[in-house]
Amino acid sequence: MDSARLLAWQRDIESGLIPVEIFGDEAVLRLELERIFGKSWLFVAHETEVPNCGDFVLRRFGQDEVICVRDKRGTLRVLLNHCRHRGTPVCREHRGNASQFRCPYHGWVYDNSGAWVGAPFKRQSYPALDESAWGLLSAPRVESYRGLVFASLDEGAPPLREYLGDMCWYLDCAFGLHSDGMYVHTEAQRWRVRANWKTAAENFLCDAYHVPSLHRSIEGIGLVPDVNKAVERQFHLDLENGHGAILSERMLPPPWSTWGYPPQVSQLFELERLTPEQRRFLDTYLITTFTIYPNLSFIRVPGLPEPGLAPVVYTCLRQWQPVAADEIEIWSWTLSWRVAPAWFNDAAHKASLCAFGPAGMFEQDDTVAWSGAPAMGRSVFAQRRGQHLHYQMGNANPEYRPRTDWMGPGVATTTALGEGPQRSFYRRWLHDMRRPAPAAAASHRLPVLGASCEASPAERGTP
Repeated sequence: MDSARLLAWQRDIESGLIPVEIFGDEAVLRLELERIFGKSWLFVAHETEVPNCGDFVLRRFGQDEVICVRDKRGTLRVLLNHCRHRGTPVCREHRGNASQFRCPYHGWVYDNSGAWVGAPFKRQSYPALDESAWGLLSAPRVESYRGLVFASLDEGAPPLREYLGDMCWYLDCAFGLHSDGMYVHTEAQRWRVRANWKTAAENFLCDAYHVPSLHRSIEGIGLVPDVNKAVERQFHLDLENGHGAILSERMLPPPWSTWGYPPQVSQLFELERLTPEQRRFLDTYLITTFTIYPNLSFIRVPGLPEPGLAPVVYTCLRQWQPVAADEIEIWSWTLSWRVAPAWFNDAAHKASLCAFGPAGMFEQDDTVAWSGAPAMGRSVFAQRRGQHLHYQMGNANPEYRPRTDWMGPGVATTTALGEGPQRSFYRRWLHDMRRPAPAAAASHRLPVLGASCEASPAERGTP
């Protein structure tokens, strides 16, 4: 990617014009995988998916398949799912418990920390192998916050809490209402749709504007209340590092609590765990959606498990995994409170599937609309006209301004009818795209076998 092109993008993005080509160009995605997904902190699992030593789940890390595993000492590891001998995947199950991973091709064996521990005919085949040099490739940084497990391939990445920044304050409000925390209700669902990952991430970051238009039909069949009124109660939160959120005033009337739970659930929460400012925030507002840059999103809203029943608040994590410039794999987890009654958690899970499962009502609306950006990005018509997408909403609107009485960190706006956090997201995106390429690990020549067919001492590789 030449510097002149990136400089031109900077001028456009600063003015709120997004080059449409960034949504359909495979060369752009290749650079994103290297400079964004290869250096950022990426979500890989929830701690409750791997609670015991040996528990593992298969996940995606950009376009790489990785094993998130709790090793025999209880340490969380993120391992590249490719054998160091011929590159064959060593794990085929989506989840389970294992003390070792064995490659089906030639039988190389690794323990659940990723260390090389054996191979068939080891004494005859590898008498001088430096075993410490040939373990599975491991992410150098793995940390968690509020049960969310992240990893980074960048050894020089800041600590996770620093990367999350002010988002931690809101994660405390979302996940810290009880000492027992939340758990993944069932296994993550995953499916593929035609979209660019950035469109999905920014939609959950701050796009409330689409709801009255795109989801009007859902209101028409009685599954959601007045969508116009819902948007009028919402506003934006712009945080550093490309993170952001949609916040809302009360959605349900009493006896539901301000953050949407019925008395049977809200009375179980331990609000003393929060600061006075956080409690005051929850007395007035609800975190509706957020995105942690680059590709993890969250939604907590009321929904109907089926028509005619009382609404329940559900919590979902959503991740947008790039498959191609015009295709993503969506991963979706429903989270439940350990302390909540089973009937409530089951109803909330059902409501989340009705709204945002693979066949969910909101999901069908969103993913059809998202397919437009990459198609336009490849359009010869659009390229000939040098087209941009309009991200200037709110720039000339005096009603879209920072709140002066906000009790939490970040910049909260007076309305959701603007695109400030989206412009911040793309400024962060461009900053990462322009930074130097990550330094590659030093290459090593393979040892040469002598005439006697005895292996020379192995040079050290990258563990």
